[in-house]
Amino acid sequence: MTTTIEQCLSETAAQAEFEPRRTKLLWEQEVNTRWAKLDHLLYLPVVGLTRPRDLYYYQGQGLQVLYGFTYKYLTVEHFLGRLTRLEVGYPLAEALAQTYSQAWYPGHSSLILFADWHIKPHWTKHPTHSGHVTMWGRVMPGTKQLLLNGPDGHLLGAWDMVIDLHLSQVLVDLEADLAEVLQRPLAYTICDSDGGGLPTGQRYAAAERFYLSRLAQPGYTLDDFELRGEWQPATGDPEREVVAAGWRDPVKAAAEVRDLVLMRRLSDVNPTRIYAGRLPPELNLAEVPGLYRQRWNHQERRIRELVNGANLNANFGYTYQTVSDRTQQRQWVEAQTQVEVSQQRLTLHQTALVNLRRQLAELRHSYQQQRLAWTVSLTDLQHYYHHRQQAGQPLRRCQQRLARHDRTGATLTGRYRRHRQRLLRQLRQRRQQGLTAQTELNTRQAVRDTFDTAALCRQRELEKDQLMLNLQILLGNLHDWTRTHYFAPVWQHLELDTAIELIYRKPGRVRWGTQEIEVVLEPYRYPEHQQAMEETCRRFNAANVRWRDDRLLRIRVAPAA
Repeated sequence: MTTTIEQCLSETAAQAEFEPRRTKLLWEQEVNTRWAKLDHLLYLPVVGLTRPRDLYYYQGQGLQVLYGFTYKYLTVEHFLGRLTRLEVGYPLAEALAQTYSQAWYPGHSSLILFADWHIKPHWTKHPTHSGHVTMWGRVMPGTKQLLLNGPDGHLLGAWDMVIDLHLSQVLVDLEADLAEVLQRPLAYTICDSDGGGLPTGQRYAAAERFYLSRLAQPGYTLDDFELRGEWQPATGDPEREVVAAGWRDPVKAAAEVRDLVLMRRLSDVNPTRIYAGRLPPELNLAEVPGLYRQRWNHQERRIRELVNGANLNANFGYTYQTVSDRTQQRQWVEAQTQVEVSQQRLTLHQTALVNLRRQLAELRHSYQQQRLAWTVSLTDLQHYYHHRQQAGQPLRRCQQRLARHDRTGATLTGRYRRHRQRLLRQLRQRRQQGLTAQTELNTRQAVRDTFDTAALCRQRELEKDQLMLNLQILLGNLHDWTRTHYFAPVWQHLELDTAIELIYRKPGRVRWGTQEIEVVLEPYRYPEHQQAMEETCRRFNAANVRWRDDRLLRIRVAPAA
């Protein structure tokens, strides 16, 4: 880990787009001084501090025991500021991710990832991009942190991002970059309902990658789906069963690119959870619920551990840049979409009005032509009738033809009036619909024009936060490694905040020898803690851990009184 950090910091400093003299001023040249300041930032949570400014009045001995002194606020803050100007945060995150992956999962076999957002709030009175902060139940400014964990919950990395990003916009591209950085394939990613939408599925389908999520919308019934197989028991959960399914709605089915898996209790009819994603061919359908359920221990619990133990919700630095207000622009685009819908609807009604008026004119012209032909025919029949009457010939057939002709005229007039009334009724209806559409269009245009697309707002520079996030993840991984390899079995499930109070802040004495560093901890009050610490010291000493200067580290706990 030390080598990775040193190499990444040195390479980034060498590649910085500054003149050599300026880079030298930004980069801390002395190795011991550099690590002393990094340790101050790394161990802030261990000594009960949150930000570098807390060092201003810090009087504890926790940091002084490492180097014989404690840096104060301005020294550490200036060091952090210089690293920020070197823009080392994101390259360091990738370098550490590669180290973590080899430390926890040696080799080059494919990895399963767990991905989730953590949103930390940011309080400001200035116009700033905002998002929904779940922990506060409100929309407010903040920072999104994408955390990636591997199997068994081991942390692989975290990245700070702006709060208005969606998971579908970053996850697929980040996976591709991460696979290249880690130099190993990624089998699939498991994420919560943030990745359950159709846009995420479309991105994964285009990239031909695999993932597993779930639908967030409740209320679906079994009638909404077409089953693609038989129900089968879920692996490790005999009370539930799963089945592959597709949408019954043909419109949804045509647009769907995800694999849908329904899960329900044996006593239920409707599904209680709907999993969505692109499942790898070798994955057994019955394993899907169990795999997804691992999120709670492998990621959600680890995020909570970092929040409580590593100050994950703390903000570092409030420098910002002024950018276009993307919220206003998105709202304008949404409002413009509604305006275009109203314009299309109004155009449809206006076109229908033109067609109806044309049909009325054609109907009137056709009726007039037919009426004229009927009148001419009637005149001929009347002349023929008078001629036969004057000649004393039989008139019965002429009378029948006249009566039939009159009925034809009445039918013609009735049909014309009916068609005309229908067209007039449609015309009035379309005119009213056009007025409604015009009113709707005016309203939506007024709403659209309220959004200021030229507005500017503040966007925080996240480089400093990313640097501290790297150290927070490093602290979490160091604790994870320590408890896995050195802690007594009864302490191997201790979370970071508990371990800080019980172990890492334990008072004691340190003797710095030329070949060995000895740490003697004060005895514990409770016998079970004393025994666990004695076993922990035995395991640690057996590993022959050495300090950075190659001196051997030895830890023991003083005997109980």
